Amino acid sequence: MTLLRPCLLLIFCLLIGSCSFNRTATLEQVEEEDRDLSCSYFYFLWGSHAEISERYTEAFEAYEKALICDSNADYVRRKIPILLLKMGETGKAIAWLQQAIKEQPGTIPLYLFLANLHIQEDNSDEAILLYDEVLKLEPGNEDVQLRLAFLYTRQEQYAVAEDILRKLSKRNAEHYFAHFYLARLLKKTNRHVEAAVEFEKALSLNWSKELAYEIGHFYTTQHLYEDALRIYTSITENDPYDERAILSRIQPLLDLNRSDEALADLEQIRLFSQDKPAIDLIAAKILLRKKESDKAREILIQLTENTDNSEPHYLLGLLFFQEEKYDSALHHLALVKPENEIFEESTYLQTRIFKILGQPDRMRELLEKYISDPASRSPLFFALLSSLYQDLGKTQSAVALLETATQIYSENPQLFFEYGLLLERNGMYQQAIINMEKVLELHPDHAEALNFIGYTWADNNMNLERALDYISKAMELKPDNGYITDSLGWVYFRLGELQKAATALEDALELEPNDPHIYDHLGDVYSSLNEKVKALQTYKKAYELFEDEKKRARVRDKIDSLKKLLEK
Repeated sequence: MTLLRPCLLLIFCLLIGSCSFNRTATLEQVEEEDRDLSCSYFYFLWGSHAEISERYTEAFEAYEKALICDSNADYVRRKIPILLLKMGETGKAIAWLQQAIKEQPGTIPLYLFLANLHIQEDNSDEAILLYDEVLKLEPGNEDVQLRLAFLYTRQEQYAVAEDILRKLSKRNAEHYFAHFYLARLLKKTNRHVEAAVEFEKALSLNWSKELAYEIGHFYTTQHLYEDALRIYTSITENDPYDERAILSRIQPLLDLNRSDEALADLEQIRLFSQDKPAIDLIAAKILLRKKESDKAREILIQLTENTDNSEPHYLLGLLFFQEEKYDSALHHLALVKPENEIFEESTYLQTRIFKILGQPDRMRELLEKYISDPASRSPLFFALLSSLYQDLGKTQSAVALLETATQIYSENPQLFFEYGLLLERNGMYQQAIINMEKVLELHPDHAEALNFIGYTWADNNMNLERALDYISKAMELKPDNGYITDSLGWVYFRLGELQKAATALEDALELEPNDPHIYDHLGDVYSSLNEKVKALQTYKKAYELFEDEKKRARVRDKIDSLKKLLEK
């Protein structure tokens, strides 16, 4: 839309009190001493009307003219950056504010506005500089101090943020937000005792349900169940019909072994709850926990008749499984729907029952059915079916199945790991390594894959330094794993560091005292250290524990050789 024609503009200016322009002057030529408030206000009104009508370009032009009429019109200056933001011109808004600050240094609203824009643009450093400038002008500005603390926390400069918040709370002990944000910061930095103190201070200054819920959850995660219960109870005391609060009390009560109180709370909720089946399901779970199976079963059967929820079927299946009533268990487990989050668990439990009943064909049919449908398949089902194929001696089917699975779930490290183990068991070592490297590509801290590659290299006496790196990293991830400790001893043995090897393997035996491979490895190390008697004793233990006849024969040869040496 174009601006009003000059004659109409002149008439309007006369009506509101003259624009005071020289007849030959342009707007750009207005001198400072010739500021005209009525003219500025006219253009301001014009711009406001255009802005409301979303004619932003026209509004911007009008505001600019208003400032030409009166360069000190702050109410107009405040409009322009907001309008630029509406126009999607964030960069121009920032530049405009930067220029405005140069022209009017010390105008705090400009600093704050610009800081907010920098935060929106994810430029916290610039925002921090602006807040620092504000604090030079207003050292006691608590709002800016809070904003600074928030930005430093976001930058993970926790010590700086904490210092600001502690000083603020010290100057003003009743500053709710200082205590609240300090509590969250302390929680983030795992200083939970101090966090609890600050949370409690904040709650005492400004009690609210949402804060109480946050603190209650915090206490629950810290296993401070009495405190969590106290906080949730404070909510129910203020609002006896707050279903969320009453339900929040349940977990702390259970953790405190106060199941009867939890059931009483559920009975109270049920009187006014809009979702009685959900309440009944929780009650059934508590009854199962209390070993009151008959009461739980009664509730669960009613739920299967009155709701479409699959979970009661799963719980009944689990209950019947524990009672060894396998047909009833299978009946209910089969009714769990694929879209339910417990579908995998339900299917896995069915496969366990089929295995107990010695019915591999039913297990195979179930798993093949589920993996054939994208709506029901899962990585677990491929792994279970592959394991079944191996048990049935169908090695090629197992390999083909996991090859397909890794193509479908190309981002699943555990499937590649299972595939690697299968390939290794069938002598395809190079392909096994390739799959284990894929595991590490997807999950660099997969301790078992690191150990697999490192041990395979060590066992083949190759890439020993890299093998040591891999196994050492696996040890850092799982220091109490006997099999990884065994690998560490074995790579030390291959590197010729026999004393380190002996120490590591002795540690491995403390963790896994019944593993024949560790005894076999340690026997090799003792033999290399010329400790023949200890080596002989260790080999004998390995021979006793091995079940595989080929491995027993190999160890038997070592024992016979050592005996001949000792007889000389």
